[in-house]
Amino acid sequence: MAVSTEKIKLNKFGLTKTVPVRMTIGQFDKMNELGIELLEHDQKMLENSEGMTTLDYMLAERRVQKLMFDFVQDTFSLTDEEILKIKDSVDATQFKEAFSYISDRLRGVTDKQYEEAVKREKALREKEAKEDPKEGSVELAD
Repeated sequence: MAVSTEKIKLNKFGLTKTVPVRMTIGQFDKMNELGIELLEHDQKMLENSEGMTTLDYMLAERRVQKLMFDFVQDTFSLTDEEILKIKDSVDATQFKEAFSYISDRLRGVTDKQYEEAVKREKALREKEAKEDPKEGSVELAD
């Protein structure tokens, strides 16, 4: 029985490259391990945010960023130069969006399904913004 292989585009990371990834149990295990570490990080940040110093916060964020970059490099067999190109090509928001994309693709979501989900999410955010205007837009009476 053959292991399925997904071709995943890395253009969202600023790389013009499509990489075949074998969808093995080991690959899913790595993805789940990273997911657990990211959730533990989020929980720690929520529970300890008041007692954390700026240094604590920066170190925690740096650790998470390194975990994510290591995962991307390992999963897609990227060179150190390609990782540097990603770091020099995208901002934090773009990196998170690209990481979300590859995570979904590794879980079996097709490009078409991903794009449809992004459109639905965008439409939902726009609808919520119209229904719940920001506090800053309230006019004061004289």
